[in-house]
Amino acid sequence: MKLEKANTIPLENLRDIFTGSQLSPSKLELNFDLEAILEQMTACNIIKENVRRQVYYLETPHNSYFLKVSTLVRSKDRWRHLLLPRRKWSEWHNLHRLNELGISAAKPMMKGQNKTSDPVRFFMLTKEVAGRPLEIKTGEDAVKLGRFVAQLHDRGVYHSDLHPANIIMASDGQPWLIDVQQVVILPWMPFRLRAHNLGSFLFNIRLLNAGDRLSGKLIDGYNSAAGTPLTLARIERAADCHQRQKYRSRSKRCCRNSSQFMVVSNHGLKGYQRKSFSWSLQDLQQALEKGEPLKDSHVLAYQGACLKKQPRRPFHKNRCLISWKMSRALDVRGIPVPTALGYFAVGNINCFISELIDNGIHLNEHLSSISEERLKRRALKKLALWLQKFYDTRVWQRDFKSDNILYSNGKYFMVDLDGVKIRRVNEKQKIANLAQLNASLSNAVSLRDRLRFYHYLTTGQNPSRQQRREVYRRVWDISRNKTTHYYDLDLDRLWKPGRSA
Repeated sequence: MKLEKANTIPLENLRDIFTGSQLSPSKLELNFDLEAILEQMTACNIIKENVRRQVYYLETPHNSYFLKVSTLVRSKDRWRHLLLPRRKWSEWHNLHRLNELGISAAKPMMKGQNKTSDPVRFFMLTKEVAGRPLEIKTGEDAVKLGRFVAQLHDRGVYHSDLHPANIIMASDGQPWLIDVQQVVILPWMPFRLRAHNLGSFLFNIRLLNAGDRLSGKLIDGYNSAAGTPLTLARIERAADCHQRQKYRSRSKRCCRNSSQFMVVSNHGLKGYQRKSFSWSLQDLQQALEKGEPLKDSHVLAYQGACLKKQPRRPFHKNRCLISWKMSRALDVRGIPVPTALGYFAVGNINCFISELIDNGIHLNEHLSSISEERLKRRALKKLALWLQKFYDTRVWQRDFKSDNILYSNGKYFMVDLDGVKIRRVNEKQKIANLAQLNASLSNAVSLRDRLRFYHYLTTGQNPSRQQRREVYRRVWDISRNKTTHYYDLDLDRLWKPGRSA
């Protein structure tokens, strides 16, 4: 297994971990000699490090090992392990049970704990699985992986964290589990639980190359080895459900203390901010006083940041808080937005602060400035794929006009996020979005360009000619009811009745 971003540490630092610890070898390796391993060790690298866990890679001439060290820093971790003592060694026990069941999993070598250290520390040593990270490049790989998951389910193994990073492909092509902290072994696996677990795995492998293309092969491999077959439609529904749950949980982290965000409640300043953002109450007041207006008087630019303010009024929506939450929601879905820096409530004013895109221009200005046909087609195709990403991830912007879309360095950014909702987008809402976008583009974007954009947007759906004409007609009818003169859009000149679509 190839290691990346590994930092070498001295052997003395490693010995300090074992000093004063109670060591227990695995029943699979009763003659394991830790001191002999330390004497033969040629390299020691730390491959993962944070406050609560460190992972070391120990290399010897004959074998290599992984050392996982956990430290009970937080009080809730100490209470959790006090009330649930088996939780501390859950991965240790799971590795033994998987080996007994004949499941390919990492081999445990030794465990230990140091109760005298402050905070308490415990660790586990496992033998390295020789192989490579999981890749699915061919149908044969997908079928083999499906059979492996079926083997887990048939033996009652439910892995709630089953994803590619926890599977290694050995040199003989056999998948091996390397992280089994969240494994539960049941007497039998219910049908619904099988579908739920396989859907979670399918969602996780979608990020790999050709993950979607080989989904059918994965299910075929699973059904060929499992006693209970599953349909692709059922698994895809479960995968979509896992995707929504993951988006929801990651989005909510912006309103609590987490690795990236923090809750602020001091010195008259309340709200949320990124940990890398360090404005004080004085900085915010100066931005409100000295900021340069960007859009009327409620959007200001100050020291590389964009500040949106709103008076706090009863029975009115907090648009700044909505923008803060939606910025995070779009970010976790892979939709480019200016980086959200903070949300604050000061006195009777709400403020949302985001990154200022200095060289950004509005979509209408960008498309109107392109004269070469080839470049305009490329820009329209990129815009169509960008909009399709919205619909694929259940994002709906109620105010989808060109003023709310910025172009910068080859990317489109959505701004003014208080009109964004996370919900299923129906055809009527999609047509309304197209009409808003259509009405906010000037005559510099020709009718052919507009029809070409719709063609790119519906690639893969293959609507009939009659369906396309009906959409064009409804889009144009809605566009006529909007104030289009602001964008220099002459609908009568651009579209003539009876003209072929």
